[in-house]
Amino acid sequence: MRVTPVLVAAAVLAAAALSPTGAARREVPAPRPAAGIKVVYRVEGTSRIHKLQSDLAIGPGLLEAEIDLVSGTITGDLTLPPSDGYFVVFGFVPTTARTDLIPVAKVTGTIKEGDVAANSRLDIALGDVAVNAQPLDVGGACRTVEPASIDLAGPFELAQMRMRGVYAIPPFAGCRGRERLDPLLTGLISGPDNAIDLTLTLLPGVP
Repeated sequence: MRVTPVLVAAAVLAAAALSPTGAARREVPAPRPAAGIKVVYRVEGTSRIHKLQSDLAIGPGLLEAEIDLVSGTITGDLTLPPSDGYFVVFGFVPTTARTDLIPVAKVTGTIKEGDVAANSRLDIALGDVAVNAQPLDVGGACRTVEPASIDLAGPFELAQMRMRGVYAIPPFAGCRGRERLDPLLTGLISGPDNAIDLTLTLLPGVP
């Protein structure tokens, strides 16, 4: 059989296509690095309750989060211990209360241009209330009628972040012992312009 130049050229091209060094070889994509990293932060700070003009200590608690470096998102679970608050009502009546900040959803946030913005939704529950050292029976179900939505922002630093925000405290319900105290506590505490200042510190070696 006569081998023509056309057949030779076709054979050469076919061999090149099958060869590992040929121009038409299949490209194997490089493995994509894992986007998310898991971190644990210690969370502590204060909240200034606007109507009472008093500070509530927050934490130390924990934020177990995953940071997606590709999409620039943060999701995490926040846990906070009860806070023992001391307030001066009406400018002269000393009042103490246990305040529970109870997360009802994951913390979510975004990282953009070196800053982080996050949101946390918390029920605020009150207990062990005492006015002028006299116990005030608020029952066992005294809490806000809906979660407080708290927006926080600050510069993003993996090792430590300081985040601040201003939020509103919703009205209270279920505050009933011997008498109904929802209107009193709502009038004393609930409302806008409550400042919050938190420091998040990375805990090394925590999986």
